[in-house]
Amino acid sequence: MSEQNIVYLTDVALITCVVQEGLGDKILEAARKLGVSVGAHVFHARGTGVRERLGMWGIAVETEKDVVSVLVSSEQRDVVFDTLFRAGELNTPGVGFMYITPLEKMATYLPENILESVNTASG
Repeated sequence: MSEQNIVYLTDVALITCVVQEGLGDKILEAARKLGVSVGAHVFHARGTGVRERLGMWGIAVETEKDVVSVLVSSEQRDVVFDTLFRAGELNTPGVGFMYITPLEKMATYLPENILESVNTASG
C-alpha cells in the first residue's frame, strides 16, 4: 500500500442558502456561471417553523426547502455571496436566508499537475 499525503486547504468558506423549494437550481446555476462547480450542491430538506404550528384548522404544514451549499475560497466568498443572494432574490420576504461558515481546513483529492503548479508558484 502506498503512502498518500493529505492535502489540506485552509483558505475556504462554505456558503449555505436555505430557500423555498424550487429555487435551489436557480442559485446553483448562478454559482456555475461564476465558475463555482466543485463543492456546489443542492438538496431537499424539510424542517419545522411557524407555518407548521399555524396550519389551517390546526393541521400541520410541512416546510420544505432547498438547501444550496457552495465551497469557495475566502477571497471569492463576498462576490459569490452577493451573486447568490441576488439570484435567489433573498431580498424578498419569506424566500429564505443564507450564511457563510469559515472552514478551518478541508481535504480533497488534487491532481498531481495542480499540486506541482502550486508548489512551483510558491517557490
